[in-house]
Amino acid sequence: MTEQQTKIDPEKFAYHFMNTINLPKINTENMEAAAKEALAAYLSAYYLIQRFNHLENDFFIEEQTKFVSNYQRILSELNKY
Repeated sequence: MTEQQTKIDPEKFAYHFMNTINLPKINTENMEAAAKEALAAYLSAYYLIQRFNHLENDFFIEEQTKFVSNYQRILSELNKY
């Protein structure tokens, strides 16, 4: 099942995300504010993908290691009836 796992490179995703957002033309007066906005966008995209990859890993690990326990839980629930 691990061959179906999706893994996204957070750095590449964040760079591509930066290319898709509409950044305003920067003049020297607003350079720091524009840099902060760009950094916030980059980091938001980067950490979003890190969280996604972590959740994806947890899902596949859980499927492999907890299959028996999930099966046992289902059986115990069914045995109550």
